Amino acid sequence: MAWDGDCGLCHYWAIKWRLLTGDRIEYIPFQKAYRDFPDIDLKYFRQAIRFIDTDGRVYGGPEAVFQALSRYGKKWKWVMPLYRNIWLFRVLSDYVYIYVSRNRSWIYRINTGLFGKNPARPRHYWAIYLVSLLLIVSASIMLFLF
Repeated sequence: MAWDGDCGLCHYWAIKWRLLTGDRIEYIPFQKAYRDFPDIDLKYFRQAIRFIDTDGRVYGGPEAVFQALSRYGKKWKWVMPLYRNIWLFRVLSDYVYIYVSRNRSWIYRINTGLFGKNPARPRHYWAIYLVSLLLIVSASIMLFLF
């Protein structure tokens, strides 16, 4: 799996996916990986995450992630058939991937704000934020009604 080594969000998720796939996949920044695959142009690596499977097939974007997880992640066998067979899931996945890739810096800040900076030990700050928001909304409603 070749990902952008200059991107904090990419690094975070490469670690997260490694936790799901174990040593069955090697995760390397594309800045190093492109040297090992001279048949793949550097421009191609820069466009999206790339998964180069053992059979030589190259996948990109969300398809790369889903193929890797489906093939090498123990609990993720269902995700690639979903991507291949349900057009709405595929279209939404592609759209979300493009959106995230164009907005990586602020999405990374949100990601670490919700889950912490260590993908191996996520913190569930989002739950604290949600409960706080619910308490504020509830208090506001109570004040408004009474």
